[in-house]
Amino acid sequence: MMHFKFSPKILQRLGEELVPNPDQGIIELVKNSYDADATECTVELIKTSAIGGSIIISDNGVGMDKDAISEGWLVLGRSKKANREVTKLGRLPVGNKGLGRLAALQMGSQVILKTRPKDEPGIEYSLTINWDDFQEADVVEDVPFDVQKSSTDKQYGTDIIVSNLKNIFIKRDIQRLARELLLLADPFNNHAGFRLQLIAPEFYEIEKKVNNAYFSDAEYHLKAYINEDGIAKASLLDWQGNVIFHAEHSDLSQETSEEPYKTPPTEFELWVFLLNPQSFSARNTSVSVKQVREWLAQAGNIRLYHRGLRVKPYGDPDDDWLNLNYARARNPEVRPSTKTVIGRVIVSDPDDMLLQKTDRLGFIENVAFLELKRFGIDVLEWMAKERLKVTEMQRERVKKQVPRDITEAKARIEEVIETEVPQESRPKVRGAVQQYEIVTERETKVLREDLQLYRSLATAGTTAAVFAHESGKPVTSIEKIAKRIEKKGKEILLEKYEQYLEQPVAKLYEVSKSLQRFSNFPLHLLKREKRRAGVVNIHSIIDEMVTLFQSFFEEGKIEVIQQKVDGQPCIYGSDALLEAIITNLLTNAINAFNVEGGRIEERKVIIRTEIEGSHLKIKVLDNGLGIHNIKVDEIWLPGKTTREGGTGLGLTIVRDSVTDLGGSVNAIPKGKLGGAEFIVELPLIRE
Repeated sequence: MMHFKFSPKILQRLGEELVPNPDQGIIELVKNSYDADATECTVELIKTSAIGGSIIISDNGVGMDKDAISEGWLVLGRSKKANREVTKLGRLPVGNKGLGRLAALQMGSQVILKTRPKDEPGIEYSLTINWDDFQEADVVEDVPFDVQKSSTDKQYGTDIIVSNLKNIFIKRDIQRLARELLLLADPFNNHAGFRLQLIAPEFYEIEKKVNNAYFSDAEYHLKAYINEDGIAKASLLDWQGNVIFHAEHSDLSQETSEEPYKTPPTEFELWVFLLNPQSFSARNTSVSVKQVREWLAQAGNIRLYHRGLRVKPYGDPDDDWLNLNYARARNPEVRPSTKTVIGRVIVSDPDDMLLQKTDRLGFIENVAFLELKRFGIDVLEWMAKERLKVTEMQRERVKKQVPRDITEAKARIEEVIETEVPQESRPKVRGAVQQYEIVTERETKVLREDLQLYRSLATAGTTAAVFAHESGKPVTSIEKIAKRIEKKGKEILLEKYEQYLEQPVAKLYEVSKSLQRFSNFPLHLLKREKRRAGVVNIHSIIDEMVTLFQSFFEEGKIEVIQQKVDGQPCIYGSDALLEAIITNLLTNAINAFNVEGGRIEERKVIIRTEIEGSHLKIKVLDNGLGIHNIKVDEIWLPGKTTREGGTGLGLTIVRDSVTDLGGSVNAIPKGKLGGAEFIVELPLIRE
């Protein structure tokens, strides 16, 4: 009789391809502790800053006897958890393939298992795996294991020691692991009953930030659920805990109102923050916006908890599985982003409707998962719709009230003229008032025209933001494909890899990074908080914009020189207005080189700040061809451009933004650097 046999290389392949990141492998071992009814689990890193270190995962779970080790722990591809028996603590096991631990165990050359079953007090079973033994074996089955039995005075539980690590852990790796451990079992659920700890300074730093918990400072608190029949309900509460909106199933579902969600019973809870000083000062809280931002940076976004433990990548810093940022790009007024919320979707799933992928990253997108995702998106859409209704009602109320207020004001002026102004002076006063009304009407007409222009620009901007958001997915795919080509290329071509594939793969990495930076550009500029008025640090904005433009400068081989006045000059306005000025002037400078006959080599752009009296001057110079084929006073007009494909709106935005800030702007066709020179003058804030 013949059987399948497996080469030892299959173990390496499974380990590398199933769980590519070290922290993810450790998390898989921690999940085993959870399944063993542990209430505490500790991860200790020993000398992991260099190759050869060790990792110890210890828990106080029920442990394993000899049969459990032989028939469960050592069997790959099958797990006793597959029968989905509820543990004594009422937990449903979170794994069902028995493959997760393999990758983690292969991080080092040796593994020691020590386990003390709860049903056998005073007994410890131990097992040692030397992975080098498999290198000399023909098939996996040729390497035997000897389970040792000994006496112990330790409490029941399990210790796994992975030693002689193949890779080092840098500080960033430890910080990521600390965050993953803290968020693995919902840290904001007091009844979770599973305490995790990483013995490392980074853990305690992040733990402090995560556990601050500023829930009471949220502007809105959303609660929603799906019951066993697939019927959903939702409520939105204000910061005082009052229900302001309530939804039945028919209000939520974007599809047939009577159709239930085909997914397990689910709870969805979300806290939405308005990160501005006005919101916080209105409720007399001692918490600052900065504190909440730092907390959300560590714990924010919406995570998915399945059977008590978090499932990656849902809720990772760069994951937007419920399309929060995409929806915000379409309608930023009432939409939160992944950086302004903290939330959790909790699913117990006793009937195994959700199926985790083999690599442990996310669920297979079957009907149950897609319906779960639809529920989350539907609830967020409902919340936005209800908030938008209120906003629109307030806006309409103001629109209707303004004409009444104007009429009442006019009547009041006439009353004052009749009662307080002498008879002979009344014609002059009425004439002055009429002249004021004519000027005001002229201003209103100009504002209406500007409004039409900027609505068009807003449409272009939000459309670009949507495209930018969507481009993130193929960009990530490019990077993954490049990594795959690199790995397989080195395996197959060996020393010939450098000759044939190294350069094109490096180019793929370079292109993916450039695309990622380009896609982030419109999303960065459209952030709502940038439009709030306040003190603006000029040099900080310039630094930020130069960094944002760095990819464009590198692509165009342009040297950027910053010549800043000493100190930190500030103006009163908004980040958005100053960014609009700097962005369009830098864009203008870049485009100056991309014209027929333009300079190809030694391209330069200088950004200079100077202080003259009570004003700050920002100068942007380039060594392009300068302003030609158009009169200088016409460059500010909307639609006027000398560049094919140009909009002719950039310098119009510069002029209007400078005017809004109470300043002035001038242009020199041929400046000191040889090309165009723009001089923006703004009033300074004096301390």
